[in-house]
Amino acid sequence: MTRILHPAGVALLALLAWLVPTESPAQATADEPWLGPYHGPSRAGVDASTLDGKVLCGYQGWFNTPGDGSGFGFVHWGNGLERPDGGRFTVDLWPDVSEYDPADLAEVPGLKMPDGSPARLYSAFRKGPVLAHFRWMREYGIDGVFLSRFVGETRDPRRFRHVNTVLANVREGCHREGRVWAMMLDLSMGRGASTELVKNDWKFLCDRVKVREDARYLHHQGKPVVLLWGLGFRDRPWTPEQGAELVKFFREDSKYGGVYLIGGVDPFWRTLKGESRRDPEWTAVYQSFDAISPWDAGRYHDNASMDRIRKAVWEPDLAELKRSGKGYMPTAFPGFSWDNLRRARPGSTQIPRRKGEFYWRQFAIFRELGIRTVFVGMFDEVDEGTAIYKVTNTTPVGRHFANYEGLPADWYLRLTGAATRMIRGELPVSPKPPEPLPGP
Repeated sequence: MTRILHPAGVALLALLAWLVPTESPAQATADEPWLGPYHGPSRAGVDASTLDGKVLCGYQGWFNTPGDGSGFGFVHWGNGLERPDGGRFTVDLWPDVSEYDPADLAEVPGLKMPDGSPARLYSAFRKGPVLAHFRWMREYGIDGVFLSRFVGETRDPRRFRHVNTVLANVREGCHREGRVWAMMLDLSMGRGASTELVKNDWKFLCDRVKVREDARYLHHQGKPVVLLWGLGFRDRPWTPEQGAELVKFFREDSKYGGVYLIGGVDPFWRTLKGESRRDPEWTAVYQSFDAISPWDAGRYHDNASMDRIRKAVWEPDLAELKRSGKGYMPTAFPGFSWDNLRRARPGSTQIPRRKGEFYWRQFAIFRELGIRTVFVGMFDEVDEGTAIYKVTNTTPVGRHFANYEGLPADWYLRLTGAATRMIRGELPVSPKPPEPLPGP
């Protein structure tokens, strides 16, 4: 099986390679809309005081297009796509853009859809597409998101502006649609990784963006929730000493601590096998989190390998964490594909979705095990083919893309909404999705 590196895949590490290492986030200017608390329309909706009974999607929001106001080109869609009939795509799924405002879309030069119309893509730097995503979450009964914030990007002023604008768009979407959100601080970064960079970015988010005071920001046990993703992986530079320093800061700092800290780690964190580092000092780091979230995406590809992960990971994890009073939030993913990103033979990297049965079976197992909180990887991850948002089966002419196997564009939104109800006990446990599948 393909070894899945992390939620960002290899594309982010390539993007971060050119960033100049510093110890602090780039400087903000006073007129940026993401500075300070949110003021605008808001509805209550999903209970923001607890993780219990929640299914929360990872949200990348890392897409740009020419003319979106960011100053970038087709970031994360591909390389060299600004050239007519040139460049290559690094995504494996094509988003359904039929519900977006045309003003928020950019044409890919020289690329056509089967009906002859221009092929268009959206940017998360623009508010419209992001607000549409959160409207879908409300319509389909999805609780909210962990917003992926790649801390390494905060070193560059232009990327700093992008990630903060996306944060503002996500925050507004949660308020308008009554969803919840929390920060997923991703420690995937190239050279210059430092604990000070991570701590200074969290200080910025607390002092300037006021995330902890946001009414839609997710709390648990009276504490703001933070998912710290990427410690202890073999392909990350962090040491156990740095991990311990970060955990202590987020949990104990007199001003910026006191969070409910979730560790996004390798599934074999408990045994120090798999893609976990072997240093025994990591065990104490893992045990110091309030909850564990194993990154399971790509670790299994069919029923048999899923059952092996159940026996080797989920069941013993739950037994150990129950003894210590810790929380657990495993990952569900709908399938996988990164043919274009890896320049691989079409179809050679896929983990088949089986028309949603692969995805649904994970939730059914979690429900059987009594798991009450699930992370979905990811809402908008078309790069590695794990997206659950609206994707079209009608793809641009002359290029290879995977699709939803002829199913409706909203099929995985429907599945996720129904799976959320099953996790909460509102639907009976079933090995296959209900028929008919409920929708808006």
